[in-house]
Amino acid sequence: MDEIMKRVLIIMSLLVATAFHVGAVQPKLLSHSKGGDCDAWVDSVFSSLTMEQRVGQLVVPVVDPTHIATAKQVIYRYVKTEGVGGLLFSKGSIDQYATLIDYAQSIAKVPLMITLDGEWGLSMRVPGTTRFPYNMGLGAIADENLLYDYGREVARQCKLMGITVNFAPVLDVNSNPDNPVIGYRSFGEDADRVARLGIAYSRGLEDGGVMSVSKHFPGHGDTSVDSHKSMPTIDHSVEVMRDVDLMPFRRYIDDGLSGVMVGHLNVPSLDSTGVPASMSHRIITDLLKKDMGFRGMVFTDALAMKGAIVGENNCVAALMAGADVLLSPSSVKGDIAAVLAAVKSGKISENSINERCRKMLEYKYALGLSTGHKAVSSASLKGKLNSPEADAVNRKLVSAMITCVSNDNDLLPVRDIDRKSIAVVNIGEGKGNTFTRYCGKYADVDAYGTIGAFTATQIASIEKHDIVIAAVYNDKSTSVNALKQLKGCSGLVTVFFMNPYKMSKFAPLDSKALLLVGENGELAQEYGAQAVFGGIRVNGSLPVNVKGIAPLGACVGLVKTRLGYTSPTAIGFDSSLDKRVDSLVNVGLRTGAFPGCQVLVAKDGNVVIDRSYGYVDAAKTRRVNDSTMYDIASVSKVAGTLPGLMLAYDEGLYKLDDPVSKYVEGLKSGDKSDITIRQMLLHESGLPASLSIPGIVMDTATYKGRLIAYRQRGANTIKISRGVYGNNTARMRKDITSASESKDFPMKIGQGVYVGAATRDTLMQRIFDSKLRQSKNYLYSDLNFALLMAMEEKLTGEKHDEFVEKRVYGPIGATRTCYVPLAKNHKASEIAPTEKDNFLRRQTVHGYVHDELAAFSGGVQGNAGLFSTANDLGKLCQMWLNDGNYGGRQIMSPSTVKMFTTTKSKKSRRWLGFDGPDTENEAKTPTAPDASASTYGHIGFTGTCFWVDPDNGLIYVFLCNRVNPSRDNSAFTRLNIRPAIMSAVYDAMK
Repeated sequence: MDEIMKRVLIIMSLLVATAFHVGAVQPKLLSHSKGGDCDAWVDSVFSSLTMEQRVGQLVVPVVDPTHIATAKQVIYRYVKTEGVGGLLFSKGSIDQYATLIDYAQSIAKVPLMITLDGEWGLSMRVPGTTRFPYNMGLGAIADENLLYDYGREVARQCKLMGITVNFAPVLDVNSNPDNPVIGYRSFGEDADRVARLGIAYSRGLEDGGVMSVSKHFPGHGDTSVDSHKSMPTIDHSVEVMRDVDLMPFRRYIDDGLSGVMVGHLNVPSLDSTGVPASMSHRIITDLLKKDMGFRGMVFTDALAMKGAIVGENNCVAALMAGADVLLSPSSVKGDIAAVLAAVKSGKISENSINERCRKMLEYKYALGLSTGHKAVSSASLKGKLNSPEADAVNRKLVSAMITCVSNDNDLLPVRDIDRKSIAVVNIGEGKGNTFTRYCGKYADVDAYGTIGAFTATQIASIEKHDIVIAAVYNDKSTSVNALKQLKGCSGLVTVFFMNPYKMSKFAPLDSKALLLVGENGELAQEYGAQAVFGGIRVNGSLPVNVKGIAPLGACVGLVKTRLGYTSPTAIGFDSSLDKRVDSLVNVGLRTGAFPGCQVLVAKDGNVVIDRSYGYVDAAKTRRVNDSTMYDIASVSKVAGTLPGLMLAYDEGLYKLDDPVSKYVEGLKSGDKSDITIRQMLLHESGLPASLSIPGIVMDTATYKGRLIAYRQRGANTIKISRGVYGNNTARMRKDITSASESKDFPMKIGQGVYVGAATRDTLMQRIFDSKLRQSKNYLYSDLNFALLMAMEEKLTGEKHDEFVEKRVYGPIGATRTCYVPLAKNHKASEIAPTEKDNFLRRQTVHGYVHDELAAFSGGVQGNAGLFSTANDLGKLCQMWLNDGNYGGRQIMSPSTVKMFTTTKSKKSRRWLGFDGPDTENEAKTPTAPDASASTYGHIGFTGTCFWVDPDNGLIYVFLCNRVNPSRDNSAFTRLNIRPAIMSAVYDAMK
């Protein structure tokens, strides 16, 4: 009597919990196709099947695809002889899957339901496909829409392979940290979170045409036994089962989703007989189907597992319990025979087999199998599977799952990188990995790595840093001990690339800040670095309780403060952008337009193209990488001089309509005294375009005849450029240059060429004395910016290069942007050389500024002289787009940025200092024709440019050294590569 009452109480309790399921929900996949053509097809196929074939339709065996010939024999037996309803392939390659799926469908009388055990996508079983994160990592994500998109992408890949059923998601609520079989396969230990994320993923799968199968009913989360090896017992009370384990499945059913897999679990509170749930009538029929109202397809877990062994035939037992599909039985032929025997004996009714067979056929119709199989074998299949769209989904998932568990004193995102020394310490990997490389995109970092213990010397070196970023990649005892060695470091940030449960081995932690990335891999390391430095917004929350570390739900939000890095597709560009840019650049490389280049494209604060191509020189001595520094020529005007002028304006040191002569002594007398700062910024000063540097620095006593001729004759044999020849006897003046370093000539501008203050003074005096044009209409002039830089230095009392490095480049992390790079401890191997100067310096210019005015001014001049990388210039541009803010620092005021980037000339396309698109003459515009009218930037003679389009939140940077080995480069002009790539960007935005 007690046993009967117990059962009644159990059923009543579950009925209360599921009272709202009185009207069972029809699975949406079936409801969309039921009736009409579906019924006709099902009737036609069903009537053609014998009882044995109907039983066969309920069987889905496993096939090992690794040996195609053997696998074909097995498939032939299963499909032609036993007439199975579907197949499940174990681990194999893309080609093996494609070949065998095509073969299986080609010999099948009834289309096969091809299934996948792909909890984290195809890559779980098919290497070489997109590797999505484990569910435990995804459990940190707040945005369910990302899980829906993930499900849609997995469905797309499955359909490409001819797979129509995925045994996912895992809806087990993993409440046991020692669970040996679920663990990282679960979304976590909060039932509501598991339900929300699992259902969103399932909707994505089914909207994409692939059946989802939730598992492992009624809940496998609290077990320390692996059901592959023996049958676990779940000792939860009815109340816990109702509120925790069953809840995600209940909501899954309510949402009209299609499949449930029942696990081999002993759940005494639901069935006290000790029968596995997969063979329990009380659990499958009474609870799942009747009480919870499930009308979809019930799959058993693999019947060959040790936990599925029972006294009688487990296939017969599973069908009697209410299962619809028998997955991976031990003996297909024998098990079908056993079921037929049970039917003949009346143990299983014919009607129940018929109902299950019809349901199988209905789902096959709903999944599109009635229209025939489209061959999946294709040479392009790998590319289609590993598409830009798949990568975009993966990036969004990895970015969103990163969790900040603690952040003392708002240490993250790392700020004030110009004032702090930073170490990146890799524990469990070497120092030259993706995490280190991406940290280096944000700041100068010293890298360390160990797979064991640190030496005392290493620890002493690490401890000298203000911030130590410890990246931990595994939970081995050596890694635990290595992290403990860092406890004396101030500003310790720990970043765990692992399952959150594993963090407990490292408790207690001495870290000032703790980030959980959730797993390891290229993308995880890339986004982990972005999280540390503010490249992404961080709002993940801990999906489980981690003993000694933090509770379930721990979450410290981090704001985005710097450029992030992602793919074009991830933020809405056409997926062909990468290839289009590659194609255009490769044409340039092949035609000799430039030896190599860097291309950067950013939109809405995210870099989507960050690529390096070719070599640093025409001789192909070294490949270009993202650290290669380029002489950016006249781009220096707006990337170097203009930021200094903006800062000075910010501090109220001048007004735009002040005469420059107010601050530059050499202009106070003569015809230039009334030229205003505004006029010089707009190139409306009346000054000539440039100075003839050879005519100033060459000693007239050393040559006869013409210094420069426009055809080769007499002593004019040194080719300077096409149609320009220098006098071969001319030598530089010894009063303003020197062949060796000295007190008066301390500035090196080439091998064996030194200049000093007298050299620069001579050049500036020539500018002061230059003859003005009659008109002050627009004429681009280097001299304007030479004078403006002189004004800036007078106003600030600081040398220009030191001023902008301290106030702009350092704070934004533009660590590879500077003047005179060789003097700033940058190696020549880091810098792309420019032209072979046959006349003045008589050498290939390498590490010294190419522009002659800037060079003979000592390397620092208002018109040129700056060296940089595409990545650094991107930071500068983003600072302007952020109204003067970058990395949490206000570099300059929003009002100053707005004024300089929106005040346009009435006479030309120029802004205050910046160049812009020519909206009246498309043939003359330096930008893409599609650039918005608000676009600002500049181009440089060496083959450089950057453009900022604020209307589209767009940044475009192109750097090359097209003048290597010579400026005579018609291919560069003919190709017009800079606007061509920019046009490709706009096309991809459309």
